[in-house]
Amino acid sequence: YIADMPAILPEVASIVGRAGATSLAEITALGIPTILIPSPYVTNDHQTKNAMSLVNKDAALMIKEKDLTADTLVRNIDEIMNDSDKRLQMGKNAKKAGIPDAANQVIKVLEDIMHK
Repeated sequence: YIADMPAILPEVASIVGRAGATSLAEITALGIPTILIPSPYVTNDHQTKNAMSLVNKDAALMIKEKDLTADTLVRNIDEIMNDSDKRLQMGKNAKKAGIPDAANQVIKVLEDIMHK
């Protein structure tokens, strides 16, 4: 556990983590190449869907929890960390997948609804 995640995220080379919406928002806002391990214990398997949204854009790798072993994790980490071009491209793709003005878009929708 890290109490001040915003302080360290800009400095990391890669992340291994779950695929919740907030995590993906942070990952895409900062353009961090990531290995996602979606939780199978969430409603409608939405974390797998979240993860696939980045995997399909070559912005992340995914390991399903049922396939997670020390070997698969190390292989995926090596794939990212031993290939700086891949890591850089994944980061760029992650950043492109983000919606940096999401808060403003939500505010606009709410204002439009309130003015109807």
